[in-house]
This record gives sequence, structure tokens and C-alpha cells, in this order.
Amino acid sequence: MKNRKNVKTAGWCIPAGLLVCMLSATALAGTFVPYPGKREVTVARVEEPDLVFVTFNTDATGFFRTLGIRLPHLVVARDTPQSDACEREAAARALQFSRDFLAHAKKVYVQDMRMENSADEQAVSPILTDQGSLSDALVKEGLARPDSVDPDTPWCK
Repeated sequence: MKNRKNVKTAGWCIPAGLLVCMLSATALAGTFVPYPGKREVTVARVEEPDLVFVTFNTDATGFFRTLGIRLPHLVVARDTPQSDACEREAAARALQFSRDFLAHAKKVYVQDMRMENSADEQAVSPILTDQGSLSDALVKEGLARPDSVDPDTPWCK
């Protein structure tokens, strides 16, 4: 009789263990860094102020890859149908600023690109140049703000 009770209890351990493993894998998914460290990149195009497509050498084999890099913890003005005229103008200025900032940089780097998995076409990473951080420059110019700022804050005063 005692053995039957242990079998019933053990039956719940396996699903519980699987659930814990799946939750751990999900928690780690956002922190996968397939390309660690600081890597020099070539800017392919700037689609949005906070989305830059870059090409870089993945390793010593000479394999190059192009990825969209999204700036972390940053909110920029958007040009959407819901945006007011002021936000649209701020979005256009931010896009031009990002393009000019990266065009004038002698060297461009990304650092510790974070992805869900290595097959993704976008990653999250700071974009660093010999002139400083693109995120910091956008914030300093008033064209972006940290994501900790209330999203209902207007872009123009």
C-alpha cells in the first residue's frame, strides 16, 4: 500500500519538473547572446531611428551576416496614423539624425547582441561609435527617451 502512494506522488514530479525546465528555458530565451563582446559592424541601412541594419563578421571563418539591431530601453517618436503632427516631425528628425550620426562615424560597433535564438533576423544591442552611443545622442538631442518615461508624455511641449 505504501508503494502505491509513492508511485502516485512520483507521477506528479515528472510533469512538475518538465514545467520548471520549460519556464527556465523561456526566461533565458530573451537573454541569449550568440555574438558576445564588442564587434565592429558596417551599417547597411537605417530604417528607423532605433532600428539599424548592420553587417558583421560572425567569427574567424569569414562568414558575414546582416541583422537588424534595435536599440535597448529606448523610445523614439513614431510616424504613424495615430501620431500627431509634432510627433511625426520628431520622428522624421530622429531618423535623419540617426542616419547622419552613423554616416559620420569612423567606426561602428555593437555589443552583446541579445536574441531569442540565433536564427532571428533582429537583435537588441547598443550601437556604439567613435562619437559615442547612438542611444545617448538621440536622448541628448531630445529625439528619444528612456523606456522608463511615461508613454503618454507628449513629444512636443
